[in-house]
Amino acid sequence: MAASKVPSETVKQIHYLAAALKAPRITEAATRLADHARDAGWTHEDYLAAVLEREVAARNASGAELRIRAAGFPARKTLEDFDWDAQPAVRQQIGALASGAFLTEGRNVVLLGPPGTGKTHLATGLCPRPFTFRPPPTTG
Repeated sequence: MAASKVPSETVKQIHYLAAALKAPRITEAATRLADHARDAGWTHEDYLAAVLEREVAARNASGAELRIRAAGFPARKTLEDFDWDAQPAVRQQIGALASGAFLTEGRNVVLLGPPGTGKTHLATGLCPRPFTFRPPPTTG
């Protein structure tokens, strides 16, 4: 079924509501998924979940990008781009840090070494990782 068979008032309402929610990607996802949902026989709940899932994924991606930009990194670096041949001794320690356990434990990370050894690259590479932060349990 073509998207043109959806009443234009309904499309206008979706545009308005998405703008009111400050979720503009809902409009695109709703339009794109509507035909697929009809053809596949999705329930209303399945359709709504798929539209909202795309909005949340897009927000998470753009939010991560904004935080990376706000951090003021000198350049975008990843752990995959690091020259492990130049610093093979740190592979195991950085692998442990890449798990993100230091975040859930509320621990700090300090990288020490002479200039040119890759400290900034490693620090920057650890930051954009998609960690799920869970604060440590409170005592008492």
